Amino acid sequence: MTPYLTWTEVKLLVREPLVLVVSLLFPILLMVLLLISFGEETEPAFGGIFATDFYVTVYLSAAVAVMGFMAMPAHLAGYRASGVLRRFRAAGVPGRSLVSAQAAVMAVVAAVGAAAMVGLAYAGFDLAAPESVAGVVLALLAGILAFAGIGALLGSVMPSARSAQGLGLLLFFTTFFVAGGGPPPEVLPDALNDVAALTPIGLLVDAIQEPWARGGLDLPALLALAAIAVAGFALASRRLSRAGA
Repeated sequence: MTPYLTWTEVKLLVREPLVLVVSLLFPILLMVLLLISFGEETEPAFGGIFATDFYVTVYLSAAVAVMGFMAMPAHLAGYRASGVLRRFRAAGVPGRSLVSAQAAVMAVVAAVGAAAMVGLAYAGFDLAAPESVAGVVLALLAGILAFAGIGALLGSVMPSARSAQGLGLLLFFTTFFVAGGGPPPEVLPDALNDVAALTPIGLLVDAIQEPWARGGLDLPALLALAAIAVAGFALASRRLSRAGA
């Protein structure tokens, strides 16, 4: 059931070009603007690595986070408001299957966005190859699962697509730009950096940058992302399976 449901969700997403534009082009355009502005910088304000490597790894996180904070919650909340979830339950589709299908779609879109970012950075800027490709892939997978859990949970509790979009925008912009998407961390107060590092986006940025720049794994960040994924999936699946959800 899940593969068929996933394919159906992919086709529905393709019919909503605005979602694809926001999910793919928005982080890519912002990344390119920052690389044009800071691509040649090698100051400690970028954690001792080239600005290109810094911002590419940060915006890889954005490609995942924008789906978990905005696209997925709005889609599921729209299902709830329009009665689609009730029809799924009447047809015997469990909540976990719907969440799994949404996560698979999110993984596809995030992978396309990440590939486009890396390709542009290699072609137009001096992007260094990751020290550990496997580590970067593992971090991205952990991030996709974590943000799929977040997106499913938000979509299961928000009453409408519009409210889900509003909350998602607030969560995304209030955390992303302090987690590396805007000013370099070294120019921000230490307390703000400490808080940003504990957000889901901050955890994903750390999880990606460690294998990319140094070849290791940020195990605490990976474990935290895994815990977010488990909690989000469990809570969302339970709520989406309830008759009154």
